Amino acid sequence: MLKSEIYKPETFLYFSYGSNMFSFRIHMNNPTAEFVSIARLDNYRLDFIKYSKFWGGPTATIVPTANAQVWGVIWRLSVDKLSILDEQEGVERKIYYPTHVQVLTPYMGSFTCRVYVHKVNPLPRGDNDVIPVERWPSWTYKEVIIIGAMEHELPEYYIQSLEKIKDNGERGCLKMYSLLIRYANDPPCICPLPRKIPNPPVLDLKAMRERRKQETEN
Repeated sequence: MLKSEIYKPETFLYFSYGSNMFSFRIHMNNPTAEFVSIARLDNYRLDFIKYSKFWGGPTATIVPTANAQVWGVIWRLSVDKLSILDEQEGVERKIYYPTHVQVLTPYMGSFTCRVYVHKVNPLPRGDNDVIPVERWPSWTYKEVIIIGAMEHELPEYYIQSLEKIKDNGERGCLKMYSLLIRYANDPPCICPLPRKIPNPPVLDLKAMRERRKQETEN
């Protein structure tokens, strides 16, 4: 995709750095989201804050930090889907707030993208500081982020840094499992979920991750 082809009328660019890097995840709510490129956000660090029942642990945010970097994925969405993305990120519930950042792509230069930042700002920490247990993401949330990073071939050093993040071992809620299984096995759709969701089979994210790694190596 050429840079001149990126901007289209009635669309906007969204920089995802957490679970929405994973195609299946973002397509749950926005099945028409289009991949544009991977990108790097300079002078920010990835952190986790505020427990989420959906994921079983704190969710990702970005924190201004000199000389740090956060890698992620740029998606292009229609303007009429903005409210759906805001709803997923909990803007009206005052969980995240939208802003714009300049990100650098490997081959197409810089882009200004919409990004979501948590309303609660994590306390500053040094590279060698111990991260409090309450800021450890769930095992599932961490795995989804890593799978998204591997899917879009983020730099290996960054994927390794994600793998080193400690997790709390939680698997998340039943609804989250059902959504991931549903969209991992079926094409994205916009049909409503039933109110009562049957117990799903165990989602083997490790197997998905290994399969993705093998595909990347081949």
